Amino acid sequence: MSFDASSDDLARRGRAHTRLRELLDSRGPTALHQHEREQLVDAADALLFNEPDALERRDCALDLLDDLVEFGRWEPSAANAVAQALRATGAVTGSRR
Repeated sequence: MSFDASSDDLARRGRAHTRLRELLDSRGPTALHQHEREQLVDAADALLFNEPDALERRDCALDLLDDLVEFGRWEPSAANAVAQALRATGAVTGSRR
């Protein structure tokens, strides 16, 4: 069975989405408040499914990650790994990040 480029892209983005969830799970339930986790996963969902406000949700999620580092709740390397997975979930480009 052969896949076209769009199928390959969707598979790559799906793997990035899974990676984001794995990274969040590996941080444990105390690393994020429930609404923070939901914001990150919601942004990844929006990117994966090309929702109209996906870039706005992504940017808000990236701001959250910046805040987690700024306030000493997360190490920069952990936030960067989640940010990388989040960005890789999207097919869309643009905005500030």
